Amino acid sequence: MKKLKTDMTEEKPEDIVPKDDAFHGSLKRRAAEWWYFDAIFDNGYSTHIGCMTFSKKNKGTATKVLEIYKDGKLLFEKREKFKFKDFESSKDKPLVKISDENFIEFNQEKYNKSGKWSYDVSIKIEDYALNLTFIGNTKGWKIQTEEESWTVALPKANVTGEMTINGKKTSVKGIGYHDHNWNYSLKTLLSYGKGWYWGRVTSGKNSVIFAKIIKSHNKSTLLSIINQDDKGYINISPKSIGFQVSKFTRIHNKKIPTEFTFTIDEVPIKIDVVMNTKETHYQRRLLILSYFRFHTKSKGFISVNGKKEKVNETQILELMKFR
Repeated sequence: MKKLKTDMTEEKPEDIVPKDDAFHGSLKRRAAEWWYFDAIFDNGYSTHIGCMTFSKKNKGTATKVLEIYKDGKLLFEKREKFKFKDFESSKDKPLVKISDENFIEFNQEKYNKSGKWSYDVSIKIEDYALNLTFIGNTKGWKIQTEEESWTVALPKANVTGEMTINGKKTSVKGIGYHDHNWNYSLKTLLSYGKGWYWGRVTSGKNSVIFAKIIKSHNKSTLLSIINQDDKGYINISPKSIGFQVSKFTRIHNKKIPTEFTFTIDEVPIKIDVVMNTKETHYQRRLLILSYFRFHTKSKGFISVNGKKEKVNETQILELMKFR
C-alpha cells in the first residue's frame, strides 16, 4: 500500500456521563446515529447487535441489526426497519425501545450505587435471539468535534446471557464492547474522505481502541486510546502509533488487506500485534459505502509499565470505504 502522510493533530478523549450515551438526534440535517455492541464468546460464537436511526427532528427511520458468527464465519444476518414513531429513547440516559419492547436499557440504579456501567441488550429476529448483560470493567470516554461525535461507553465489558440459535437456547459469556456515534451525514463523507479502519485489541487486563481515518490518497489520521481494568484511559500520541496493512485480496471487486499490524511505542506502553484475517463479512451500504468486518487470528503483546500480556487470539476490525 502507498504510504500515507499521517496527520499528527490529536483529538483527545474526555470523561463521560450516561447522558453522553443517550439519543442526541439531529436538528440541522438528516443524519445517522447508532449504538453498536459486539461480543466474542468463549464457545466460538461472536455477535454484533446494533440500532441505527436516520432522522432529522422527529422524522426518519430506526433499524435494529442482529449478526451472529461462528468461528468468525457469518451464521445469521438480519435488519428490521421501523418507522420513527415506533422508536422511543431518552435524552438523559442510554435507553432504546422499539415497538414498546426494551432493546437497550442502562442500569441507572447500579450506576448510582457503584459507578458501574451496565446494560441489558435484548433482540429477537426470527428464530435467533440474544439476551445479554454488558458490565463495563474500565472507564469510558468520548471524542467530540464540531460535527461528528463518538462515545465509547464500554471499551471492554464482561458479557453474560443467553443466545438462541434456530430456536435452541444456550448460555454464553465473553468479552464485549459498546460505542455510540451520532451526527453522521453526507457532510461526513467530505471530512472523512476515503473511509476508515477501526479495531480493538484486548488482553488480560487491557483494551486498546484504534482508528485510521483515510482522508485522501496520501493523507490519514491515527488515533488510539488504551484502557486498563478498573482504571482510567491513556491517550496515545499519533506519532507513537503504527498501523500497516498487507497481503491483499479482492472481495466483490474491492481490493482489501488480509493482514494488519498495529504497534504503539510510547513510554510506558509498548504494543506489537499482527492480525491475520480468518473470515471477512462484506456489506454494501447505500450506493456509496462498502463495509467489511474482519475476524482475525492475532498474535502479539500489550505491555504497560513493564507488565506484558499476550493478546487474545480473536479480534474484530472493520473497514468502511467511501466511494
